[in-house]
Amino acid sequence: MDKNDLLEALIGTLKEELRKSVDASKDAAGYATDDQARAESKWDTQGIEASYLAAGQAGQARQWAEAISLLEQTREDLTAPRNEVTSGAVVKCALAGGDEFFFISPVGGGEVLQIDGDEITVVTMRSPITLRILGKRAGESFVLGNGASGTILSVE
Repeated sequence: MDKNDLLEALIGTLKEELRKSVDASKDAAGYATDDQARAESKWDTQGIEASYLAAGQAGQARQWAEAISLLEQTREDLTAPRNEVTSGAVVKCALAGGDEFFFISPVGGGEVLQIDGDEITVVTMRSPITLRILGKRAGESFVLGNGASGTILSVE
């Protein structure tokens, strides 16, 4: 698996999330300043609520932009080969009767990417699975918090 392709897919996914957040922020800000949002009484708070929503969406957009920037700045390190589970590793595990792929990333946890026909789940260093496999190598076993056991098949 080419980790550059994986990283590009993750950055592309985060850029789409950024676009959605920016669009949502613009929509909410537009509504907050629209004549329809003008308060008709002291209890009418639609405009204020829309401005809070716009600010929240703008904050989310900043977080996506920072995540993208971090991935781009650490590209060389994240795509370097690994022989043990650490940040930047692509880990194939035998888990629950099947094989699962994980990409240990500083950001983007929870994203699921399709690369070369494989489904890769992005996890951060603080995720429960990462905490159980951190520092392990291919062939080593681990036990999850729910008692399920697994084996690391490969680390790239």
